[in-house]
Amino acid sequence: MKKLLLSFLLLLTIFSTPAFADVVWPSMYIAGGLASVKVIILGLIVELLFVKFFTKTPWLKAGIVTFIMNLVSAFLGYIPILFLGIFSEILPFNTFHWTHWLLAYLIAIAINTIIEGFIIKLILKTKFKNIVWWLFIANTTSVLLCVLFYGLRLGQIA
Repeated sequence: MKKLLLSFLLLLTIFSTPAFADVVWPSMYIAGGLASVKVIILGLIVELLFVKFFTKTPWLKAGIVTFIMNLVSAFLGYIPILFLGIFSEILPFNTFHWTHWLLAYLIAIAINTIIEGFIIKLILKTKFKNIVWWLFIANTTSVLLCVLFYGLRLGQIA
């Protein structure tokens, strides 16, 4: 029964989009925006520069680490970003008020930072506390690209 429920939730998540949802909150837009090709490419470039210069690794290794950490965070982070965004509904404002967007983006940044930080820690054998702040800034930059290229285009952020 648990496997059936988990399978149903996974399928629901994969095939859900803001256009087909009965209930929509900002994190659904964010999850879709993070899958945008423009956001992925620019985000990879931004994070490659951070990985290269803050870990002092060669370009090729920094590129491989950046690709792996983003691949893992895409697979592991999508569902938590999508569902944890519902916590913005505790705020006393309408669903698409800017405070909901801010909280949803902070949740996305935190999830990506934690997942990618542990991947860097595993691959490069660094301490998480040594990379968490610059990785947070790199993820903030990547998520801001999502806002610029995806969120604003939808006209939902006002």
